[in-house]
Amino acid sequence: MFNVDTEIERISSCVFFKEMGQQGNTSEGLIFLANVGEAFVAPTDSDFIGKYKDIEWLPTSATQHDPFYKFPEFPDELVAIRLRINKAVMAATRGIDTCPFKSGRHDFSTAARNGICYAFRQYATEQYFAAGDRWEMTVSMYYAGRWPVGYWQKGLVLI
Repeated sequence: MFNVDTEIERISSCVFFKEMGQQGNTSEGLIFLANVGEAFVAPTDSDFIGKYKDIEWLPTSATQHDPFYKFPEFPDELVAIRLRINKAVMAATRGIDTCPFKSGRHDFSTAARNGICYAFRQYATEQYFAAGDRWEMTVSMYYAGRWPVGYWQKGLVLI
């Protein structure tokens, strides 16, 4: 059962993005990229283990539609939960080292913060409506110190 207070405590104590670039096991439906350059600046199909054409990017803007669900209108209670979660994520990511988000003159740190906020808001919504586990899986990767940047039918792309 989703408890917003417990989740906010967990968010507050997490060091997000700390494992970016570390290798992982791709056999579990996860593609691990070494850095933001591999993901966004100079991607190759081999970096994406042959799945580049199948990849969809996860949203990084509040105006983007949820790629997994169509939710009904949010009740006031859920709006308040989403706001609390968003504030907690913003506080937890304030002052993060932006170096891992840079490749040449490109800086993806704003996209990363927007993406994590989006994911946690949608996770709260997914839990509220008991809709499934797509955002739960994504959020678990954030908790593991990764940056989930994309998805395909059977997994996630992580930096």
